[in-house]
Formats: sequence, C-alpha cells, structure tokens
Amino acid sequence: EGASKYTGVTFNKKMNKWQAQIYIEGKVRLIGYYDNEEEAATDYARAVFKYKGQGALDKAREQDSFIIDLSDVPPQSPIPKSSDYAIKEGASEYRGVTFNKRMNKWHAKIYIDGKHRHIGYYENEEEAGADYARAVFKYKGQGHWDRSHDQLGGAAIGGNKTKKRQKDDVIAFDLTDVPPQSPIPKSGGSIKEGASKFAGVTFNKKASKWKAQISIDGKHRHIGY
Repeated sequence: EGASKYTGVTFNKKMNKWQAQIYIEGKVRLIGYYDNEEEAATDYARAVFKYKGQGALDKAREQDSFIIDLSDVPPQSPIPKSSDYAIKEGASEYRGVTFNKRMNKWHAKIYIDGKHRHIGYYENEEEAGADYARAVFKYKGQGHWDRSHDQLGGAAIGGNKTKKRQKDDVIAFDLTDVPPQSPIPKSGGSIKEGASKFAGVTFNKKASKWKAQISIDGKHRHIGY
C-alpha cells in the first residue's frame, strides 16, 4: 500500500510526495519530488533515456510495463468475495479491489504472469469491481470469468468449495420497474450520532456516502451508494 506502480518511483511519507530516483554507477541518484505519481515516472523514464540510453529504456518497458486496456470489453458485474471470509470494516466486498489510503480511492488490480497489474483508481467501489471483472474476462478468458462468478474465490471452511454460495452472492438489483417508495424509519429507540434514521441505510466512511443494503436469504446484499 502506498507503493508506486511505476519503476523508479516511491512515495516519501515525510515529504508527502512521490520520489523519482535512478541507480547510476552503483549509487542511487535523486531525480526529484512530485505531487503526481505519473510525472515522477515520466522523469524517471527521461533519466533512463539520458543516462542509460534508448536500449535500457526499451528493455525496462518490456520487462515492467503491462497496460490494461479495457476499451473493447463489455460491462461486467463486480465479483463478490467468498461469503466464507469475514470482510473487515473498510475493506472491499469485491474481488480485486482494495482501498488505497494515500490516494483516498478504491484500487483495482489483477494478478497476471506472476505479477500484480494495476487497473486503475476509482472514487466508486463498484466501478473498481466492475473493471476488475472486465480485466478477468479479457486477460484470463471467459472460462475463468465464469468460474469466478460460479465458484468461491478461496477455500471454504473445511477446505471445500461451494458453487451454490457464490451463485447466491451474485444478485444484481434492478429497480427500474419499481415505483418510488418512501423511506422506512427505524423502529423507536435512540439513534447514534451519524447513523441513519432509516432502515437498511448506513454511512460508509471510506466512500463518504450513504449505503443501502438488504438482507436476503440470510445475507446482506448491496443495493448501492
């Protein structure tokens, strides 16, 4: 967490900036500090070009760069995490998504060829989960995408995998054909400061939005923010 997706770039906590540096003649040479991660990476690439040549730059790009292009991939629904694992407060409920505190955004990434590949940063958790699902569809194939939706992502309790549980997790809420309804007030009693006065609504601090969810078949199902 907080690490850069680019070679030659790290985040300096004391400076609260991205730092670009290059290794020359056995020593680490500072290039500069940046507010923007991409700008730091750009200057690192320029330094490689100047001090190590075009060949070294091309080699570095071949080894480290992997551009996730989802422009030709149709929309996909996010892939929920296994219901057998407790999801910590603030963690994402979708596979391939984590919350990056430094960026204050949701981070989607995928594991390809033994490396974690950056997909993107998002304000919205569902958008991050949807793009992760699209990346799975494109780079791992339809079969893998189907298995991700139909099977548990990890070992269930006792070491078993259960298709039914994962299928139960995937519920797409379509409310387009439902007429407007008035909110349902919570039953009498004290309501904590910051909590919602309506049933089915909580405040998500990470997303900084109100979240609606409903309990179906003994599980909490996400409706939206």
